[in-house]
Amino acid sequence: MPEPDCPHCGTPVPANSRFCPECGRSLETGLFDQPFLARPGWTLWPPDVVVVIAVLVAVGGLILMIGGAWAWGLVALLAAVVLVLARTHLGTRTAVHALADVRARAAATREAMAARSREQVDVFRARRELAELHAERTRLFRDLGYAVYHEDETGTKTAREEIATVEARIGDREAEIEALRKEAVDRVERAQGPVRPTEPMDASGASARVPEPWPPPDEGDLPGPPAPAPGEPTPGPEEPAPPMQQQEHGKKGAAES
Repeated sequence: MPEPDCPHCGTPVPANSRFCPECGRSLETGLFDQPFLARPGWTLWPPDVVVVIAVLVAVGGLILMIGGAWAWGLVALLAAVVLVLARTHLGTRTAVHALADVRARAAATREAMAARSREQVDVFRARRELAELHAERTRLFRDLGYAVYHEDETGTKTAREEIATVEARIGDREAEIEALRKEAVDRVERAQGPVRPTEPMDASGASARVPEPWPPPDEGDLPGPPAPAPGEPTPGPEEPAPPMQQQEHGKKGAAES
């Protein structure tokens, strides 16, 4: 029994083969070279959420129309039709992927809210301590003025040392507030990074390629005409000189004149 040929490349294949060993295409369906996925049809159970919502909206529209609210009833029926059409034109994105996206966005939102709440609590605490330090510095300035007015050297020295300590603590609290804000921003960006939509890169800002100069500046001038080989006869006085030599003689004559 002769072996059949592949309808695509003509290679002989075994009788019970489903794919061609040469080109790899299917031998059962010659109309389609690439496999395709059929769109999922309607199912009775479990019911589709969009279909249930469309049915409820349609029932509500009918009730409104029976009750006399024709305008709102027509709007509800149009909304139900739009929902049904949207259901029929759904893409390959499944409910599992959509649920995963919703969970990821919910987790990112929860993490961002937690980071902002923690930032507000910590910043409020640091600001309260900062306000207390400002009040303490004001009191120390008052004590320093009192000691200077009464010419109390010991009290003046003590007040100045305490003021320097309080000012250092104020600087530490201000730096702590900035660090808390920066940490909160970093946490929010890390949480929203996986669910943030990507932005396409603009290739128009790419730098153009600059052509290199010829000859390169470090290689000097272009080489002159090639010298004749040892076995090649040199041109006589009556024979015309090569074009390069004619140009060189013309340049030399113009320079001498």
